[in-house]
Amino acid sequence: LGANSGVHIIIFDEIDAICKQRGSMAGSTGVHDTVVNQLLSKIDGVEQLNNILVIGTMERLCLRCCAMALMTCVLFEISGLPDEKGRFQILHIHTVRMREHQLLAEDVDIAELAVETKNFSGAELEGLVRAAQSTAMNRHIKASNKVEVDMEKAESLRVTRGDFFASLENDIKPAFGTNQEDYASYIMNGIIKWGDPVTRVLDDGELLVQQTKNSDRTPLVSVLLEGPPHSGKTALAAKIAEESNFPFIKICSPDKMIGFSETAKCQAMKKIFDDAYKSQLSCVVVDDIERLLDYVPIGPRFSNLVLQALLVLLKKAPPQGRKLLIIGTTSRKDVLQEMEMLNAFSTTIHVPNIATGEQLMEALELLGNFKDKERSTIAQNVKGKPVWIGIKKLLMLIEMSLQV
Repeated sequence: LGANSGVHIIIFDEIDAICKQRGSMAGSTGVHDTVVNQLLSKIDGVEQLNNILVIGTMERLCLRCCAMALMTCVLFEISGLPDEKGRFQILHIHTVRMREHQLLAEDVDIAELAVETKNFSGAELEGLVRAAQSTAMNRHIKASNKVEVDMEKAESLRVTRGDFFASLENDIKPAFGTNQEDYASYIMNGIIKWGDPVTRVLDDGELLVQQTKNSDRTPLVSVLLEGPPHSGKTALAAKIAEESNFPFIKICSPDKMIGFSETAKCQAMKKIFDDAYKSQLSCVVVDDIERLLDYVPIGPRFSNLVLQALLVLLKKAPPQGRKLLIIGTTSRKDVLQEMEMLNAFSTTIHVPNIATGEQLMEALELLGNFKDKERSTIAQNVKGKPVWIGIKKLLMLIEMSLQV
């Protein structure tokens, strides 16, 4: 039949594994170049095949593979993470055989699972279904000197809602999700609300979270928490991010980039922001900005390459349909002012130290490390006197005093 035959479909999964950008491979064989050339000649050559639909999939757009050459002759589409409707459809597809064979319990609600699996990719949703199946099967395996299966119970095997949620809790985590351990370490001592300044910071942060969620005019919202060292800026930023309940939360911190070159730092920051753009609601905490910039007052010295990259990322709006909240922290507002970085943030919030005796006593009462008599003695000594101490420094001094 030739050109009059029906349409044939050829799918190249992970096409970037076989098609590299031409001229990018060091070697004399030119095997990869030949693959790209042959594919191009078949798709868009003189004697092209008009009755074949070629579909290629790739994970990393930055690789481009042969896409740069193919863009003129193919439809190039970027698919992000599935939304709730897409996740429902994917879960429905992967559980259809279970429903046909009556292996899915009645308490399993696919719509509920679609809501709970924010930022899950298609492969991760498939893995969730398989993990739930394994969890259900493990209930019927007896652990002893030898593996035994209760055949009577196995015949009535059903994958329940509990199996899915157990797999969500213990087995399957989204690659573009929220790692609670990532920011829990920054607030392991909790938030000590020693006065109105702390409450005001949290309230302002909540307003910015709501603006990010609800406003269609400002998909990008950024705030800089600035204040003296040890005032608890990082803990407050992590707390605001945690209580936002955004499906994607990442902390860009200099302690994760020790030993990185300037280029490696830029690439690491870009990856964090690129991952954030894939989620509908994201929060990125850029902690200790002056340390990220390698700033030292002697000289002074800083990394201009990292500075320019960070400025671009702070100002870049997320793709359409995506919303991003950026929370930065710094102890050197004056330095960022000279670098013209303050203008990159939507607003600035000051985080002060404990400045009065009343605030100090409120903090000591909340911490509960001293008896009433001891607190009364401290109150008499600080009454009417100026105090200037960060909450982190206060915690350290209290712990030192308890060792005596």
